[in-house]
Order: sequence, then C-alpha cells, then structure tokens
Amino acid sequence: MKKILLIFCISCWLGNVKAQEYGTRIFLKDANGIDIRTQSATIENANYLFHPDYLKAHLYNKNGKLTGELKYKLLLQYNRLYYQDPTGADMEVVSPIYKIEFEMPDGSLSVFEKGFDPIDGLDQSNFYQILSDGKLRLLMDTKFATETKQVYGTGAVTTTDKLINFYAASGSKVFKITKEEQVLALMSDKATEIAGFIKKEKTKFRKQSDLEKLFNYYNQLNK
Repeated sequence: MKKILLIFCISCWLGNVKAQEYGTRIFLKDANGIDIRTQSATIENANYLFHPDYLKAHLYNKNGKLTGELKYKLLLQYNRLYYQDPTGADMEVVSPIYKIEFEMPDGSLSVFEKGFDPIDGLDQSNFYQILSDGKLRLLMDTKFATETKQVYGTGAVTTTDKLINFYAASGSKVFKITKEEQVLALMSDKATEIAGFIKKEKTKFRKQSDLEKLFNYYNQLNK
C-alpha cells in the first residue's frame, strides 16, 4: 500500500513539474478541442499595452477560433498575450495565436494579426493592427521608446513615446507607407480614382484616419 502511495505521489510531482515546464493547460481550447498552453506571468510594462484594461476577445490559431469566455491584454512591444484567470491572476498564452479580435468599450472590434513577411526588423511573430481589410490591407505597427532623464529640481523623469508605422499588405507581403507615390504604385489598378480621391481629401500619409479612408475607398472599388 505504501509503495502504491509513493508511486502516486511521484507521478503527481512529475506531472506538476511538466506543467510548470511546458505551461499550465487550462480554460482554453481550439476548434478541435485541443488544449492551449498557458503559463503564469507578470506584465512587465503597462505602458506597452494595446489597452490598459482586460478586454473580451476572440482568439484564432491555425485550427480556427478558440473556445472560452476570457478577457485579454496584448503587450505590443513584445507581442505577448495575457489573460486573467478566474482567481484574478495574470496568465500568458504561449501556444501560437495568429489572430485576435478585441471587443472595444465603444462596441467596435480591434483586430490584430501576425504571420506577415519580415520587414524593418519585424518578423512573422509581430502583431499588426488591421485598420482596413480587403484586396490591399492597411496595417499599423505600434512600438514604444522609453527614456529616463534627470531633470533639475525634479529628479528622474521617465517618458514613453509611441512609435507608429503604417504598412500595406497583399497576401503575406508587406510594404511600408510613407508617401503618395508608394500608395499609387500599390493601387495602380485604380490609379485614376485613387489620385482623384487623394487630391479631393488632401490625404496625409502619416495620419491614421486619412489612410483608413483611402484604403477603405480602394477596397470598396475592388469589391
């Protein structure tokens, strides 16, 4: 009896070690019912989050949409995804997730995807926000620069600035957008309409709302 109890205890210990090594498997399953690996984690810098609060979201992996009603945070600087378990603890999703659809407080959806070709030091694990979808997609990458300076009479002051870049995506291929000529080349099949739209709207190519209008217009023309 003692031997059976000893074997049982050893098995439980080994199982616990394995769970810690490979991530705790709880709460999340993919479309095929396979467990999604997660692990305990600490959110390193709240300034680098997409949104400061945990938000309801739909997750997708290669098998489709995941099941589970949970809330998530996305750490944009390091492309790390967190959720809050029922006890209130922060957990990190470590199984591959390629798409996130956040339900925003205003009722809209904010969509992030990865898997695009490398560009500007960003690899296929980078989460881009999808600002316009269609034949030519508009992507936004957000990173952060944190700097600490000594200010006379105040001491150390730390500031965090957003570093935002816009890209167009055709399939997995990505193109950086900074000026009109680049966009006209990408939308050459509707060059006349796009040139007229840019002139009429006075499109600024570093302004998010202007680019969203332009890409939405182009994608509507291609429906």
